[in-house]
Amino acid sequence: MIKTIYQITIKDVILLDATKSASHLKIFSFLPIWFFRKQLEKLAKEIFDLIGSESEVDKLQNDYDRIVSYRNLQILEALYKLVVIELRLKAKIGIWRIIAGKEYKEAEQFKEIISEVLKYTGIEIKDPEDIKKLNDYIEYRIDKHKELYPDNEPEESHEQVSLTRIIYSVFNYMSEPYNEDMRLITFIELKNLAEERIAKSKNTDNGIE
Repeated sequence: MIKTIYQITIKDVILLDATKSASHLKIFSFLPIWFFRKQLEKLAKEIFDLIGSESEVDKLQNDYDRIVSYRNLQILEALYKLVVIELRLKAKIGIWRIIAGKEYKEAEQFKEIISEVLKYTGIEIKDPEDIKKLNDYIEYRIDKHKELYPDNEPEESHEQVSLTRIIYSVFNYMSEPYNEDMRLITFIELKNLAEERIAKSKNTDNGIE
């Protein structure tokens, strides 16, 4: 015999998504797996239909990821400009200090900027070559952002969203700890609740009570 839809857990769904095989949904039996083929195919389809190909939660997660990626690019570009400005200022001050016969003390602000660059990129600014490294790194991140989030992506180019991604998105959005032992029917209720919240939030943003 095979599991019923009410016995399916998140772990079962993850395995189904990863292997594209429903053999693990068979409960111990002396009968060969092919004997349950039609039942397993029907059960697998029921699972896919319940979760859906793409949820509002997953769309929201994609939008969030895009915004975070773009925000990080803005931070990197701002840091690059600050580094260049500070280095030019540092060079000018250094020249005047030498002329005046005084020692140059590095500004605390410059140290903070260098520290932020190291934090976000892993690049330690010590000489002009490091500035080039930072510029190349930012260019690489811009290219990756465009690759992941093209401005005009054709609708037909969208790949089918995996069940696993949808599951993780729902848990993340609802701030719930991932639980692979959760029953599928319980997860569906959690997913519906998440999508109701999103719909309500959209209506509020649009001025709909």
